[in-house]
Amino acid sequence: MLSNGGSQPGRRKKLLSDLFRLLIAGFLFFGLAMIIRHGLDSDSRQWLQGLREFLQGSELDRGLWASSVLFVVLGALAIGIGIPRLWISGAAGAIYGAALGVLLAMISSMIGAAMVYLLGRRLLAAVVERRLGGQTGVWRERFRQNAFWWVLYARLFPFSNATLTSLLCGSCRVPLSRYLLASGIGFIPLTVVFAAFGSGGVKGNINQIWLGFGLLIAAFLIQLVIRGRRPKSYADGQSPAG
Repeated sequence: MLSNGGSQPGRRKKLLSDLFRLLIAGFLFFGLAMIIRHGLDSDSRQWLQGLREFLQGSELDRGLWASSVLFVVLGALAIGIGIPRLWISGAAGAIYGAALGVLLAMISSMIGAAMVYLLGRRLLAAVVERRLGGQTGVWRERFRQNAFWWVLYARLFPFSNATLTSLLCGSCRVPLSRYLLASGIGFIPLTVVFAAFGSGGVKGNINQIWLGFGLLIAAFLIQLVIRGRRPKSYADGQSPAG
């Protein structure tokens, strides 16, 4: 949810809470990897590999290309209706592997974010204003002062209301180029993490899961650095996400 502020201890507590939830998600993928690695017989693993190949487009005319386009379209629509992009990233990694999964998940995330932004700008501005009431004017002024950093800061909260953030940016007419640039930068770290989790989980690759945990810690360190460089208005206890 968007919020108007919060103390430094409150923000630190939010950060630790997000990290804990992400670690729990990572251990779920770790458990999946252990089950596939040690709990399935060769026939079951072969069936799982066949399913991945089917989802990658083995039965389609244009194979991997057609499957990738279909995934991007469905992923963008899912994100557009509010499904967390982290799970889209995990699914992309599970189906396509970490490298291609990151690319497809990022494209899906960016298209989904753009769709919701345009809805907020053209169709749902009145709904957003009713939802936020007098806060809309406050946010409009914040975005006018430093749109890039406010959007980036919002994207650094993995469990914030991403749909409401996108609608608000559209409603307040944040420049689309700044919105997409800030969103893209903010999306990258955890997209990489969850694509690695998804890929390692479905392949039973424990090393890839550990890589995902390492990337997760690195992502939060990057988050701390970016927050430390935020404009003064952030240091005053203002937070665009909660």
